[in-house]
Amino acid sequence: MPVTLKSDVPATLRRDPVKCKVTKINFEQPQEKVQDGDDQTCIGTCKDTTTRKDSAAHRPVKQKTLPSKFQREKFLNEKNQARTGGSIPPRIPDMSDTGQKLTPSAFQKEMSLTTKQRLARAKKLTLPQIVQPQAKHETSHHKSSATDPEQSSFQPCPPEVVFQNYSPGQVCEIPVLLRNRDKVPHLLKVTLESLPYFKLVGPNDVYRKVPPGLYTTVRILFTPAENKDYFHKLVCITEREEFIVPIRAIGARAILDFPDQLDFSECPVKYSTQKTLLVRNIGNRAAHYQLSTQSPFSVIPAMGALDIGDAMQVTVGYEPLKAGDCSTSLVVHYDTGEDTYTSLHGRAVDVAIGLDRNSVTFGETYITLSKRTTVRIHNLSDITARFQWKAVDTQGEEELKLSCGVCLSCGCRRYQRLCQLEKEAFRDLEACGVDTTRRELFPNLTRRLQSEKAKVKGDPMLFKNDIFSIEPKEGEIRPNCWAEISVFFKPREARVYEQAGYCDISGREKRLPLHLIGEGLGPRLLFKYKELDIGEVFLTANLRYKTILLNRGLIAAPFSLVPPTTAMGSCFTFLTQEGIVAPNGLQAIWISFRPTILGAFEERFQFSVAGSPTPANLTIKGFVMAPTLRFDVPTLHFGDVSYGFPRTLKCRLFNTSLVPLDVNLHIPGDGSGQPSVESTDQMLRLSSQSWRKEARGVMKPREFAISPCRVGVPAQGSADIQVALCSNTVGDYKLELVVDVDGVGKNVLALTLTARCIVPPLRVLNPAVWFDHCCLQTPYTEKLTLVNDSDFPGCYCLLPQEDKEKAAAWYSSSVPSGIIEAHSSVEIPITLEAQLVGECNVPAELAVFGREGSPLEINFGKIPVLRDRSKSLHLSNQSGIPAAFWAKMAGKRSCWRIVHSKGVIPPDCDLDLTVIANVNSTGKLQDKVKVFIENSLTIIVPVQAVGTRTTIVSNKPLGPKLDLGSHFSFSPCRYEFQLTNKGRHLHQLYWRTEGFHILRQSSCRPALGGTKSKGASQSPRPGHPVFKLQPPQIDLRPGQTVDMVLEGCSSTVQEVEERLLCHARVEKEKTKQIMQVDVTCKFIRPVVQISSRAITFRVEKVSLQIACWHLKV
Repeated sequence: MPVTLKSDVPATLRRDPVKCKVTKINFEQPQEKVQDGDDQTCIGTCKDTTTRKDSAAHRPVKQKTLPSKFQREKFLNEKNQARTGGSIPPRIPDMSDTGQKLTPSAFQKEMSLTTKQRLARAKKLTLPQIVQPQAKHETSHHKSSATDPEQSSFQPCPPEVVFQNYSPGQVCEIPVLLRNRDKVPHLLKVTLESLPYFKLVGPNDVYRKVPPGLYTTVRILFTPAENKDYFHKLVCITEREEFIVPIRAIGARAILDFPDQLDFSECPVKYSTQKTLLVRNIGNRAAHYQLSTQSPFSVIPAMGALDIGDAMQVTVGYEPLKAGDCSTSLVVHYDTGEDTYTSLHGRAVDVAIGLDRNSVTFGETYITLSKRTTVRIHNLSDITARFQWKAVDTQGEEELKLSCGVCLSCGCRRYQRLCQLEKEAFRDLEACGVDTTRRELFPNLTRRLQSEKAKVKGDPMLFKNDIFSIEPKEGEIRPNCWAEISVFFKPREARVYEQAGYCDISGREKRLPLHLIGEGLGPRLLFKYKELDIGEVFLTANLRYKTILLNRGLIAAPFSLVPPTTAMGSCFTFLTQEGIVAPNGLQAIWISFRPTILGAFEERFQFSVAGSPTPANLTIKGFVMAPTLRFDVPTLHFGDVSYGFPRTLKCRLFNTSLVPLDVNLHIPGDGSGQPSVESTDQMLRLSSQSWRKEARGVMKPREFAISPCRVGVPAQGSADIQVALCSNTVGDYKLELVVDVDGVGKNVLALTLTARCIVPPLRVLNPAVWFDHCCLQTPYTEKLTLVNDSDFPGCYCLLPQEDKEKAAAWYSSSVPSGIIEAHSSVEIPITLEAQLVGECNVPAELAVFGREGSPLEINFGKIPVLRDRSKSLHLSNQSGIPAAFWAKMAGKRSCWRIVHSKGVIPPDCDLDLTVIANVNSTGKLQDKVKVFIENSLTIIVPVQAVGTRTTIVSNKPLGPKLDLGSHFSFSPCRYEFQLTNKGRHLHQLYWRTEGFHILRQSSCRPALGGTKSKGASQSPRPGHPVFKLQPPQIDLRPGQTVDMVLEGCSSTVQEVEERLLCHARVEKEKTKQIMQVDVTCKFIRPVVQISSRAITFRVEKVSLQIACWHLKV
């Protein structure tokens, strides 16, 4: 029930019993539900649970005295649960049950309670844990239950049976009430294992039926033999579950009379304050205890034993590291399992301890000397302060540096190395398959590391610096005294030093900083002249110079030359590169210079001075003149040269400088393969393979020869040079003869070389050699006439007969190869030996050095596709009778045709047949012309051509420039045309605009910006082209035609110039560009001009009252 307490003065209520006077009680329950405080009874209603048919029959209401305090409390809790829907906390919770820390006084009071007193205290009722669920009994009258199947259907009270403060042989009894929480009756069997100390009053191991909401009571008797702890359990079994009620007997206990609270009040920070307690064992058992607390508090002893009634001293220390309040608990852990907590509280403050100054500034000090000054630490407090000089300002930073290996002490560095070695050792063991998870199995690896780790942890990490030093680094200062500290400064370099030292002292939370500043002075070394101008020098001249190095300081100056890193700097040699200059002394420095790089230079040389951050600098500048070379001719023009016939030209190289030069001459554009083949060498090679193009190698041959290629040109002298060209490449030459000068550079001078290589067009006067009647295996000789109508000599060869074993006749020549001069002819003897009876037609191949095919072949070379190109085939009738002939192409769908393919050649006359080529494919095409002669042999002449350009044609003008004229802006400009594939292969066409991605199919949209416009400033290129071609990608089969639309639109006035590129892929060949169209269109703004700005009306009246309207414009 609610209780209201009133007090006239402020008061703090603790967990001790509070005495109060009840002035008024308000009952919230009906009268029959209210318990009487005198006899502890209440009025209850009993429901008839017999099996009479009259289910509405009830026994008359009568008063019933409910047993004891527990059932009344549970009855009220059940009603409150029904009203509030939850459990009600106990009125006075037990500290051990609620998880609150138990103070020594509370523990003493609790241990002094008797069994009845402990039972009379209110407990929080908890449901027992189900040990084993049971299946429903078949004889149960109720098949359903209202309680949670995971919770017990019975509520024991008390939930745990506890006996306390008993005497040996004394009988103690505690009743246990088991209430049915369910809405249906349950059978309950209570079992207590028989022991000499615990007994169950009443039937044991017998089922009893408990109606819903009612209780059944069992009594437990406890007869202890001695004053110690006992444990047992009461087993309860229903048809739903099995649960237990623990039984515990608390025997003798040791009680140490620690205070509930220990206050240290204000204490100096970083100073140990101690309080000593006299503690007695007031319990009835010897105490075996453990004492523990948390930093900054400490306790001594940490563990021990104390007999009954004995006393001991316990020292509690308080050493805070930070200022402010601090609270924790002193825990006393008994061997019987109980813990008590004594509240510890302290407040740390800073005391009057400090330095007489926060910074020390040393004057200028030479690097070989040192200075000393003093600083005082004043202790105006009442404690003895211990101090240590540290290099960092906080303890956390010290630990961080220690873990990262930044500590400067040798022990720290050795510890870090050992850690690394240990990791590597364990990594090697893991690589060998050894389990390294248990490090204690490897004592040899970890013993040394643990030893070094202990040494590092014991290292105080005092202030240590190579420039500044502090003495003493640690010590003690008595109360109201001061200590003098010496600070030393010994610089190593000429610069300003700054360092901070921190005094870690008792009584101050933060370390006292001391800022140290000092400036070191080094030697003053400099050159007498800072700059040396040597003027103009020749490239290969050897020069010597002298300079003076001065020491203006008061100490000796060791110096050394810093090696130069530039190419020009490496041309200088200092004869004295290191040394020591005495105070106020000087040193002569000799310099040798041999330039190897042309042009002006300015080099800065440095001499480093030991102990000085500023080096001694010397700047040398001048100009290196380049050598002057020239040729006596502006160019070497070889003109037209015949294939394989060398030509040599001469020139002279002049050196106009004053020093001799070694030069190398070479031609960068010349080939890097084997030397080119001359015609005189080629005519000796009679194999067919050596006269074919594929026999020439993969690399381009070396066609130029320079003599000499390396020469020394004296000062103001000259050298004669010869350049020979033996061309094995048909085409034009434009190369350079390059001169490289040793020690000067490459490409110092170049001479242009020009030439053109041609192959003379040799022809056979009569393409057929008639041997008439021949006897078998009898040689007959005839002559073949080869004519050279050009201005250049040529080299020829009658190639050996191939597949000679299968031929009907064998042919050979005594002079198969040779050289034919310009405008001349040669007769080649051919010997024929018939091998079979009958008419023989044996083709012979005549090769010309530098030309593909033979002189009997008609080579059109490179010709544009779909255009006619013609060549003549010369026929000569050397007989005395007319020769009727007809000619045709061997191929069915030939790209060649013959004009006047039939006719008669009179005796001893000539006739030219015209062969016209109209190729419809790119690449190399071949065919044969067959000339049939009546009553004679058939002549076969090969023809070939290389088609260029493309077979894709347009029905309208499309390129290379397409001017669409002027169009209004915002109005689309449209141009329609057709593309036709007139070739014989499938073409895959891709259109794109130069500078943009490949066109994608999309609807035409007005462009927000254009490309270049006349008169406009340079603007960024738009993201999309103005003109678009549809479709952008096409697959054109042979003979197929497709409609194309070029459309563009602009929202601004501008002149658009865009380039359309068409790329084609023919079958499996690589993609190449076949068409380029420059589209130009001028977008203009539409302008409408009105003839007049106003329209004026006037009215004229006449006598007939007729109004006339005149319009004046």
